[in-house]
Amino acid sequence: MVWKIQYTQKAIKSFEKVNPDVIKNLRVAIEKLKSQPDLGKQLTGPLKGLRSLRIGDYRIIYKKEKEVFVILVITIGHRKEVYKT
Repeated sequence: MVWKIQYTQKAIKSFEKVNPDVIKNLRVAIEKLKSQPDLGKQLTGPLKGLRSLRIGDYRIIYKKEKEVFVILVITIGHRKEVYKT
């Protein structure tokens, strides 16, 4: 099963803040989510229901929408800041 990737406006803006050298790795990781949506770890606490995929010092925060087979990328950012959103 191949999942469709969608981005929130926040995720799209997050790409502007990321070092261009890192963007390629982030895009490769997001493509992997199409066939492996459980690749990231499940988050707890106030972020319960979301998942986090680690790419070096950066994190991709996303949500699986099972009914429509969509991976919704919510935000992307440095690990020190991304969980504060």
